[in-house]
Amino acid sequence: MNNKSWILVCTLGFNSLMVHAAPATDAKLSLEKNNIKVWTYQTENNPIIQYKAETTFDAPLDQAVGLILNVEHAPKWVPYVSETKVLSRDDKKGEFILYMVLDFPFPLKDRDVVIKGKMSKANNGIISIKNNAITGYYPAQKERLRLNKYEGDWTFQKLGTNKVKVTTSGYADPAGSIPLSFVNMFVQQQPYQMLMKMKMELQKPVNSSMKLPEILK
Repeated sequence: MNNKSWILVCTLGFNSLMVHAAPATDAKLSLEKNNIKVWTYQTENNPIIQYKAETTFDAPLDQAVGLILNVEHAPKWVPYVSETKVLSRDDKKGEFILYMVLDFPFPLKDRDVVIKGKMSKANNGIISIKNNAITGYYPAQKERLRLNKYEGDWTFQKLGTNKVKVTTSGYADPAGSIPLSFVNMFVQQQPYQMLMKMKMELQKPVNSSMKLPEILK
């Protein structure tokens, strides 16, 4: 497996940037379009708005997961990600730590984050990816704001030979001052746009060289 193959696992988990909000509410279906659903919600122990998005793709499960692992192709379809570095990884355990830079539009300051991730496959065949921001492991950069509050989960469930259900959920505190209009765009639109881009990529010819790590087979 390529030394950078873990990177996109977290990159794609970073699907939404949220702000602190009011007391907990029930999940709200914020967007439903092109077979993609996006919910936003809050929990009592977390004041940050959270998201969940899901869809189905006409593609094999391995191909959908393999697309995420094909990090060399990521800049062509992953929005806002400008830099990624694998700091450590364990292919057998499916664990990794990486550094990622998010290229925010001017005049906003770019963000960066250090993420610890874990990949696993359940007995029922569902593949899960769980990511959390951690401190340390990479020095702070003067020109960037460090994100310290982030969680992002992905699941891939095989529904048929060429059908897979993909779900992503989590939250992130973007830190600093960000215009409300920009944040609102991310709350609903970013997960939707990401899944739409995945759909388009999965419709392209399959790269037979993409192999899943042993822990996911």
